[in-house]
Amino acid sequence: MATFLLRIIHLGQAAFSVYNLYLSSISISNLQKYEETTEKVAEYSNTAGRKLHKTRTTQVSSAIAVLTTFLTSLYLVLASGSKFWAAVIAVANVAVLVIVRDHVGGFWRGAAKIPAPKMGEYNDAISTTQEVRLNMAYLAGSWVVAGVLALIA
Repeated sequence: MATFLLRIIHLGQAAFSVYNLYLSSISISNLQKYEETTEKVAEYSNTAGRKLHKTRTTQVSSAIAVLTTFLTSLYLVLASGSKFWAAVIAVANVAVLVIVRDHVGGFWRGAAKIPAPKMGEYNDAISTTQEVRLNMAYLAGSWVVAGVLALIA
């Protein structure tokens, strides 16, 4: 029964990860519309250059963390590995998701408070990024449950 429940949880994680990868792609696409302008400003401002770099790294790290969750949950659905490795994968995913969520939040939390005028797609990207960040907490929670179940199964 626990094995069946674990497969259901991992399928849910995979599906939810796909949804969050979709949200990440929207966010990245919206931010890229402002990239050329931002690069020009970054030529004259170190602060703008740092913000552009941080924007890119937070978006990529978020997408990679969610992609990792997708791949590992799919692996655990398809493979019948040991309970120990399933628990190790769960702990690793929790760690990655929590660290990346904090990294993303550290940069985007301030940006979400002040919407940029006449930059609707940029503001949408901020909102979408915040949604993915929140969803990373849900994914981390699902990995905690999966890890505990893997150990007691």
